[in-house]
Parts: sequence; structure tokens; C-alpha cells
Amino acid sequence: MNSTVELIFTVVGAALVLLAVYGALKLDRKLFLSGLCFFSILPIIGETMGYNADKAPIHVLVIFVFVIQLVLALPNKIVYGAENIAATQLATKIALSMLIINVVGAVFVLYLNSGVPAQFGYFHIAFSLAIAYLLIKRTSSGAWIK
Repeated sequence: MNSTVELIFTVVGAALVLLAVYGALKLDRKLFLSGLCFFSILPIIGETMGYNADKAPIHVLVIFVFVIQLVLALPNKIVYGAENIAATQLATKIALSMLIINVVGAVFVLYLNSGVPAQFGYFHIAFSLAIAYLLIKRTSSGAWIK
């Protein structure tokens, strides 16, 4: 990866991680999902730039996974409360799937020979911790973020 592109991705990625973490701490669903959704664009762009024919399946898989996360994290204006059991159960399952995506992303970047700079793995860890925090808040208090 070009050093200029890496710097741009790092600055934008850090800003989006901070936005998502701030949204998680303030229990603001729109801020959290905005950070996560827009961050999902970075791996899609990076894997598209790194695409080559001999490693095509892994690039396509990573692109596909982050397209799924982008779609799942799209912020919307739908408001639901704890009384809507179906919505809260679905939101919990979506959060678990995004947690798995980011944990696997961190493992892929940090422990496998992926050629991706380590800071991006740390960004995935930060998202994983933010999602885990929200899941713990959800299960301990019974309330979901607004």
C-alpha cells in the first residue's frame, strides 16, 4: 500500500473509530452506526486496490464481508424500544454478526500474513470492544440504544 494512501486511510479510519466509540459511549445509535458503516468502506477500497489474480478469492471474500457489514450498519431513523421484542432480538443478532466480522478482521490483519498495516487491526479491535460494550449494556439493563 502506498504510504500516502495508508496515511489517508489511517486518519479517516481513526476518525470513524472515534465517532463510533463516542456513539457507543453516549448510547447514540446513529453516531455509532455512522462510524461503523463508513469505516466499512475503507476495507472495500483497500481490498479493491490490492486485488490481484493469484489471491483473488481472499480479496473477494473480504470485500463481500465488508459490503455485508456496510449494509447492516446503515443508519436509519427507525426508532424502537425494548417493548418490541422482535426488533431487539434482531438488533442483538446483527450486533453479534458485526462483532464476529470485526474480531475476524482483527485476527486477519494482526495474526495472519495479510500485508495490511497493524493499525487497521487495532481499529477492528476498537469496533469489537464498542460492539461488545453495547451488547453488555443491552443484556444487563434490558434497554437498547436510542
